[in-house]
Amino acid sequence: MNATEVTRQLLPPSSKWLLSINTLFAGASALSNTFLNIYLWKFLQSVEQIAIYNFYIFLFSAIGYTIAGWIAKKSDRLYTLRLGVAILALFYILIISLGSQVISLYVLLGMLQGIGTGFFWLSYNVLVFEVTEPETRDQYNGANGFLFAIATMAAPLLAGRVLSTLPIKGYTIIFTISFALFLTAVLLTWLLKPKAGPPSFDLYAGFSPREHKNLWRKMLSMSFAMGFREGTLSFLPFLLVFMVTRDELTASRYLLFTSGGSLIAYYVVKRYLTNTRRITFVTTAAFMLGLSVLLLLFEVNKLSLFTFGIANALFTPLLVIPYSCLTFDVMGQLPEAVHRKVEYIVIREALVNSGRCLSILAMIGLQLIVSASLSLKLTFLLVGLTPLIAMFLFRRTNEAFHSL
Repeated sequence: MNATEVTRQLLPPSSKWLLSINTLFAGASALSNTFLNIYLWKFLQSVEQIAIYNFYIFLFSAIGYTIAGWIAKKSDRLYTLRLGVAILALFYILIISLGSQVISLYVLLGMLQGIGTGFFWLSYNVLVFEVTEPETRDQYNGANGFLFAIATMAAPLLAGRVLSTLPIKGYTIIFTISFALFLTAVLLTWLLKPKAGPPSFDLYAGFSPREHKNLWRKMLSMSFAMGFREGTLSFLPFLLVFMVTRDELTASRYLLFTSGGSLIAYYVVKRYLTNTRRITFVTTAAFMLGLSVLLLLFEVNKLSLFTFGIANALFTPLLVIPYSCLTFDVMGQLPEAVHRKVEYIVIREALVNSGRCLSILAMIGLQLIVSASLSLKLTFLLVGLTPLIAMFLFRRTNEAFHSL
């Protein structure tokens, strides 16, 4: 019996619906969110303001996680999942309606998107923790990443075609399709079973558990490092591709190539990642991601951006999936993991989003003190060094976990 057959037997049917919901969410986000930064840049004409917009997304995502955690403990994690998708659907309705008025409201829109994102991912992470076990976690996350990559590969290509054919109405069409996908994802949540838990919500217990406190702090340190890397990478490379080429179709091809790289990487993860191979995957990814920024340190152009994007897509899953799996493994060893999983996830995401916010603030700070060209190179240098730090923290955490 192969690993795939074992996974199918051990994972409950609800995991398939969870995978479907996240795939729809990924498609809706990829169809609109990546092009949203370009849409806003056309009005704002400022990388710094786009960075501020993303800063507020991450800041309010952490706040959204906290509010959603409190609601989930008082009611059920499915309610916050539905609320999250509904908030994001409302966000895209506002984007469609506001048009050029986004110039004055982009900070408020970033806040709204952050809250919706925090609501969705809090519930999703709790559900993943519930439907997976240590022996199936690597395969589940690999399968989820594989489906995520398919959705993010198809959506931008469709978006690029629409935008190149209908440059004025194209964004409205894209945001409308995204709204429909979010709505479908909400409807699918009724196929998941509600599950009530203890109503108490104790963030201090989530930050400082009674047992394995040092192990959890190591995990949180890595979460901060992972977030720092993701902060600027969530929007900067793709935005730079458009700024260099001034062409949405070329930007969509960039996303197509990078999504194709992710598809290959997630297949490798799904097929070959095991608990014993996590260190090998993370070490390989850290060094390759560090090398991927070298071209950008010389010149930021179409070639260097495409090369970086493809390398980043090929090796990021080899870092992210073992990290995600180890996080849930560590959480499973913490006191009252079943009852405190919401608090543990909220605290972890607070560290991840703190890292993301600091990353963006560092980029903005560099732009204020050095030239635009040098600030970009220094930003990518920081991005290149962070995976090596994450690798070191992963090794420490993994060693401490297996010594329990």
